[in-house]
Amino acid sequence: MLGKVIIILVTFLLQCALSGSAVTFQTPDVLTISYIKKDPNFYKYCKQQLKNVVGIRDEGISNVSCQALCYSANDDPPRSFSNKKDNGGDFDKWARSKEYRGYIHIPSFSVSCDAKGYISSDPKDPDYSDQHNPTQNPEKVVNIERNPYGYTKEYTPYIIYSSADIYTNDATFNGIRWSKIKDNTCLSIFDARASRLSTIARYIQYFLLKYDAPFIYAKVYMTVCCNRQVSVTVHRTVFPQTSLYINGTKVSEQAQTELGKFILSGGKPAKDFKIDEDGNWIIKHIKELIKNFSLSADGHGNLAPYGQDLTWNGKA
Repeated sequence: MLGKVIIILVTFLLQCALSGSAVTFQTPDVLTISYIKKDPNFYKYCKQQLKNVVGIRDEGISNVSCQALCYSANDDPPRSFSNKKDNGGDFDKWARSKEYRGYIHIPSFSVSCDAKGYISSDPKDPDYSDQHNPTQNPEKVVNIERNPYGYTKEYTPYIIYSSADIYTNDATFNGIRWSKIKDNTCLSIFDARASRLSTIARYIQYFLLKYDAPFIYAKVYMTVCCNRQVSVTVHRTVFPQTSLYINGTKVSEQAQTELGKFILSGGKPAKDFKIDEDGNWIIKHIKELIKNFSLSADGHGNLAPYGQDLTWNGKA
């Protein structure tokens, strides 16, 4: 009799050991930043791209366009952030500097798994007020002092920051979402942002180059599993520069490339204009220009070409 009891007890203990125990853990904090990087060689590179790819032969237009782009370049973001939670922390101060073209921040959140290794509760993302139905209107998550869709930095000759035009033509970019995958053993998290130059800056670009501005974007794909394995992949456009931060430290970066291809991707409006021989077309015909051609509507237009991914794999 005693032998049977011992066998049953050992079997029970082995089953407990094999099945594991329920666990709750914190995911890594994930941040991507898009910005136009300052580079002493960028002016020369810009002129080459305008001439060889975009087909701009006029030196005056090329000079003005590339100077404006250089003036609009952003200060490099910090290599690390020590405080991304509190107002007044280093991340909050950087975000209020407006020195970026967009960012995505997925704060650390808790994941609970049962003893069998299945997701047992939905996460809560502190960036959104409605946890079960993430915002369907990107404008609702925009703070005028901290806009994740970024700013257009304009030199007039004073530096001003205009809110970017937010892409609203695709529900894919309407906010964060998550779902259980792999038989409920992992959680898939997705967030995306897309924006482009402010409307005024788009008109200026069109006057100079005859192309509308494309939308830049970043898409974050994050997978978190009950074995604590975490993978992060960032899809982004060829331009501008993009950095990936994990737990406040920069772990990867992709350079801004293919400026000419990026400009061409914006496309030309249906109506065009011709420059007068005397060169005074802006002064003489500004009202006619605005009347006779139309850029794509705010929130609508072309996405810029897809660039090289950023990736990270690790443990929570």
